[in-house]
Amino acid sequence: MSAQSPVLVGIDGSPDGLIALTWAARFASLQHTPLHAIFVLDDEHELEPAPPPPGPDDGSEVLADAARELDRIGFRNASLEVCHGHPSKVLPKQSEHAQALVVGRRGLGGFAELVLGSTPRVCTAPSTDVPLIVVPGTWDAAAPPHRRIVVGVDGSLEGQHAVRFAFEVAAATGAEVRGVHAADIQAGSPYPSGQPWDAADDELLTRSLDRWLAKYPEVAVDQRGVAEHPVRALAQESEHADLVVVGGLGETEFSEQLGPVARGLLYHSRCPVAVIHHT
Repeated sequence: MSAQSPVLVGIDGSPDGLIALTWAARFASLQHTPLHAIFVLDDEHELEPAPPPPGPDDGSEVLADAARELDRIGFRNASLEVCHGHPSKVLPKQSEHAQALVVGRRGLGGFAELVLGSTPRVCTAPSTDVPLIVVPGTWDAAAPPHRRIVVGVDGSLEGQHAVRFAFEVAAATGAEVRGVHAADIQAGSPYPSGQPWDAADDELLTRSLDRWLAKYPEVAVDQRGVAEHPVRALAQESEHADLVVVGGLGETEFSEQLGPVARGLLYHSRCPVAVIHHT
């Protein structure tokens, strides 16, 4: 991660937007980088009209609310901006100069559609190579951390980007890494009948994690292999995690499923989800 690049967060005048802002400020503090918050005035009207945020139509009230929230949590290294366009276009474009893009899971101004509708494909396209981090409205900044980062492991070269990110965050927060490899044997799995799991799967998990454990020896590592749908397995893990990390769209057969897995997890995760892209 570049120490010069800011963490970018989309704000939209909703409570979820402020929750995402708070999470992004914590993440920026960990990375020792500035925070840049953007409110997008939708000039293209591609979505059904949403209730407008309170205050003037120029976005000044949204920025004022964000500034008050940043002041409340004591975060000073932040800039606020109003941009014009459509969130699904403006945010990925702005993220080209950021180290991560953070958005709330639900909200006004098109962000719910950006995260949960068809437009996540815009952010998770291989041409966008920064992490997309989605923060649910249930995230509680005052709750004690679980000290656990969960990462979905698929054994692919592309999936190593997600594992690397998980170790980076764990090292910065003093958390453990739990690597989860989930194989849905009811959905065309190659596993023979009666053998949903074997030594090769354990070897895949170990090999995928050990490479980064050598670089981050201070990080505790746990691994779990399950014969379960990846969305269900990772959603269950999210109940006792600070962050779930998954890969974006990939080249391999399993990685091609990570697009739908990532999108499905955005609906069901109890903690923030980081979708890590690869070029």
